[in-house]
Amino acid sequence: MTGYRVRTALMAVGLAALVSLANVSGVSAATASKAPGAGNGLRVSPVRSDITINPGKSQVINITVNNITSQDAYFQVVANDFTASADETGNPAIVFDTSKPVTAHSLKQFAQPVQPFLLHSGEQKSIAVTFKVPANAVAGGYYGVIRFAPANPDGSTNKNLSLAGSVGSLVLLKVPGNIKEQLSIASFDIRDSQNRTSSFFTTNKNLNIVARFQNLGDIQDQPFGKVIIKNHSGQTLGSYEINNSDTPANVLPDSIRRFTIPIKGIGSFGQYKVEGNFGYGNGGQLLSASTTFYVIPVLLIVLFVGIVAVLVFLIFGLPRVIAAYNRRVVDQSRHGRRY
Repeated sequence: MTGYRVRTALMAVGLAALVSLANVSGVSAATASKAPGAGNGLRVSPVRSDITINPGKSQVINITVNNITSQDAYFQVVANDFTASADETGNPAIVFDTSKPVTAHSLKQFAQPVQPFLLHSGEQKSIAVTFKVPANAVAGGYYGVIRFAPANPDGSTNKNLSLAGSVGSLVLLKVPGNIKEQLSIASFDIRDSQNRTSSFFTTNKNLNIVARFQNLGDIQDQPFGKVIIKNHSGQTLGSYEINNSDTPANVLPDSIRRFTIPIKGIGSFGQYKVEGNFGYGNGGQLLSASTTFYVIPVLLIVLFVGIVAVLVFLIFGLPRVIAAYNRRVVDQSRHGRRY
């Protein structure tokens, strides 16, 4: 057999080994601090309110405040704006610097003042907060937090108020009109426990599907939908709903929010495909994304590298070894005839 045919045969064997490895099927089984919530002896509810107010109208929301301490105390009501946190978790980053210009989505501009109030130990009160939207207000989304914090002993407002000692209730307001709703998928990928993105993993443990939605519109939106995961043969191994809680999460305008889904029921080796189909907005706008990833244990990687190394030697190294051996035999034969 010629050298060319030997190399061709060995390459065919190598490709067959690679295909076999690729087709092996894995075993499968189908806020900002203290706002909202409770803290420092004060509890408020609801944690979040979603309201709609037409331009030129007003609306009152009632927030229940409960003093769960053994001391009577005065409290003041403060409206603050917030932005989306940089970590994309959806926790509100409250803006305390009142010297900064209000954002385009500032809620506090609509909140009417509320007088400080006394709350006895164990007492619960319903505090009415009025939001008044001017007739010329721009349609879109507005959001902020109504905070309750200790006032001065005489009931007057504390001008040096900080976050310490305060709790709050988030308010998300929609002003109807010519509203732009536009979500996009910033990324759709698989990540490990260290939040590292990859298409290849050496274990099926602690893997997550991460869908990141970017809001390019002017109103907060609540994405929803289903994510399914399949093996290499198209069999569905799992199906997951996103953002389907009783109070769905919002993606604020000019921000990105991520949704993380733990992966379960996949094998320790194989190729997997993840497909996501999502919707949002009043018009039922649709989004879709997909990604493929592989789980390959370290032992198989080592075995694969070993096979490749052997094949490379057989294809390229062995012919050279044989040729060198033949040259030595010929040289020795010539040397023997000469002497």
